[in-house]
Amino acid sequence: MTQPLAGRSFLGTFGLVLLAIAACFAVDTFLAKTERAETMVEASRLFEQGRVSMQRGENANAVKLIKDAISIERGNRDYLRTLAQAQFAAGSPADAESTLTELLQADPTDGPASLIMARVLLKEGRLPEAISYFHRAIYGHWATDAEQNQLRVRFELIDLLAQHDSKEELLAELLPVQDQAPQDIKTQIRIGQMFLTAGSPARAADVFRGILSYDPANAQAHAGLGDAEFNRGDYRAAQLDFQAALRLAPDNQATRRRLEASNELLMLDPTIRGLGPMERFRRSLKLVDLTMDETRQCIGQTPSPELEGLLDKAAKELKAPVSRVRQSEVSESNLDLAEQLWQARKKACKSPPAADTPLALVLAKLAR
Repeated sequence: MTQPLAGRSFLGTFGLVLLAIAACFAVDTFLAKTERAETMVEASRLFEQGRVSMQRGENANAVKLIKDAISIERGNRDYLRTLAQAQFAAGSPADAESTLTELLQADPTDGPASLIMARVLLKEGRLPEAISYFHRAIYGHWATDAEQNQLRVRFELIDLLAQHDSKEELLAELLPVQDQAPQDIKTQIRIGQMFLTAGSPARAADVFRGILSYDPANAQAHAGLGDAEFNRGDYRAAQLDFQAALRLAPDNQATRRRLEASNELLMLDPTIRGLGPMERFRRSLKLVDLTMDETRQCIGQTPSPELEGLLDKAAKELKAPVSRVRQSEVSESNLDLAEQLWQARKKACKSPPAADTPLALVLAKLAR
């Protein structure tokens, strides 16, 4: 009888020990979770204080607070991104770049981190690298509102390229945006204007016509269409568009100046359809006269023999009598002479001619 009782006593004791161990483990786990929760709360508190400091412009203090939060909760990507923003705002782009490099090495598809990196590199004057990171942000991963965020980044890149007059790159970014962007009028007008900046007036005209198809009283769209037609050299259509815009918004001085330029060009352009030989001849003489005056104003006292010869020839052509029979023939030679003088003026004068004057625009149109 003694042996079975001893066995049961051992098993009971062993069970109690196991139960005690389990209880201790449960208590330890509970305490560890409680401590973890408390540290998470502390990290979150420090991080939020850092965000508030950033909003107040106290960026150096924000950097310290967010670093303290990261020391508690290492690897939190939201904290690291915000730290990079605070470092950048505090005037430490090198520190921000270092923080972002760590983030992007762990996850190269991080869209928000790529966007911050693009802004940091842009601030440092590293435009090609910045553009590369803008693209990474556009095609990267966004936890929420991915499509809207990607479109917002693309518009930010578009504005950047417009500022740097990067027309080919700008056009390449605009083409996908045209279909993806919201169809609200404000966004569509912005896209049309950007197509003008990118040197694509035909696409701009399509955008503005689209707006006018459902909002025919939109003054901005009429003015934008006028700019598109003006840039294509269709000054008659531009004149009508600017007139329509001014009827809707008569105080817009920029549109009024464009209308005045269109009117002047329509009185000077010898390529307009419907001109008779006499009027075309008169305009060819006017172009020679204006080009000669423009050239004389900038060449100084000692022009080259070649340029002096062109000027003498122009002066003679302006005085030479021409019969009606020869007006068409002489008109062509006058236009050639005006173009030659214009090219010689570009070489001989230190200051380049303004590209947006009626004379320059007509001569540019003739050269195409």
